Amino acid sequence: MSVIIISHEQRDALRRCLDSILAMQLSFPYEIIVSDDRSTDGSYELAQEYAQNAHECNLVRIVALQCNSDACQPANNSQRSGFNRCNAYPHAQGKYIAHVDADDYFRPNASVYERQVAALEAHPECALAMSNCLSIAEGETDLTKGRPWPFPRRMKDGEVIDPHEFIRKDFFRLNQCFMQRRNSIIDPVALYGRRYVDSVITYHHLQFGKVVFVDACDYVYVRTLGSVTGEMGKANKDSVISWCLGLYIPALIPLWTKDFYMGCYYQQIREVILLALSGYRMQPQYYNAQKRKEYV
Repeated sequence: MSVIIISHEQRDALRRCLDSILAMQLSFPYEIIVSDDRSTDGSYELAQEYAQNAHECNLVRIVALQCNSDACQPANNSQRSGFNRCNAYPHAQGKYIAHVDADDYFRPNASVYERQVAALEAHPECALAMSNCLSIAEGETDLTKGRPWPFPRRMKDGEVIDPHEFIRKDFFRLNQCFMQRRNSIIDPVALYGRRYVDSVITYHHLQFGKVVFVDACDYVYVRTLGSVTGEMGKANKDSVISWCLGLYIPALIPLWTKDFYMGCYYQQIREVILLALSGYRMQPQYYNAQKRKEYV
């Protein structure tokens, strides 16, 4: 298994993240790939320290990488994270791949990776193993104040979900809740480049099989107050336009167009169209970012 971690100016959080993964004591060989985006706070140097002292049981290696997302002039912070993941992906050698953000971490005694790998081994028809995550505010340390993300319906451990139901009933959660089975034929970095962000990762792998659910909530997702999503949430309807998966994903992965247009995303698409017809205008900083030719 390969765990890809992306970081930017997050030295202390990266240490917490790495320690929480190493504490899992996994029973199969695994590696950790840390890709840091030009941090100046010692995040990259910390990753190097971990790489030089990688002696945990079954840990094959820790690889420390660095990139500069300014090199590709991304339109927004999401594309910066995509560029960072692309920097790490070619180094990952595992049969299964999981993505982690450096400011997130895992609960004590987490077993989700062990269970996700076991589920994918037991279900060769599945391309993804999905769990839940605990959402908690930045700076909060009491995990009892976090909340799991709700699913459209009650789920059973080991349940297999068809891709069409997955899309039409909106089962998507953070990509960090998923483990992907590597497709050795198709290189997603070559396909999507810096657009290889969390939702694209999930729907890309969904093309190759079903989803098996693992009833675990070990991943702790930290809601960062200054994030792109958080800032755009304050911007009236700008976030509705920018984060409409029903329009964005079919533009990159046409296979899912019919499912998005027929499922629950229909209402989101309709709202965006109505906003356009009403003459709604986004705030300049978001409009200009999306107007650039490199933005889908």
